[in-house]
Amino acid sequence: MSAGTNRVVTYDEWKAEGVRRFGKDMMTWRFVCPACGHVIAVRDWAIAGAPKGAVGFSCVGRWLLNARDAFGTGPGPCNYAGGGLFGLNPVTITDGAKDGGAVHYFDFAE
Repeated sequence: MSAGTNRVVTYDEWKAEGVRRFGKDMMTWRFVCPACGHVIAVRDWAIAGAPKGAVGFSCVGRWLLNARDAFGTGPGPCNYAGGGLFGLNPVTITDGAKDGGAVHYFDFAE
């Protein structure tokens, strides 16, 4: 699945796909930022000091010095935020929110 497409899954389907691709240790799961294409492991967000809610939602560059602009040019990571004006996150998890609502995530990296 490439960035820019929309895919709807349940939390259980999403988690099963993550385990199949990367194993049970979620810290090794990798995602691709839909704005800059940077591949980010969950561990990278933790190292950068990002809150847990940022994982798969906003690019890790938001917590790093000298990140490029989300819609600029050059290599990532960038400062893209999934909750901003432009919602590019291509995966909708229908029952992924604490209140049972949907959340929008980055796609898994290849």
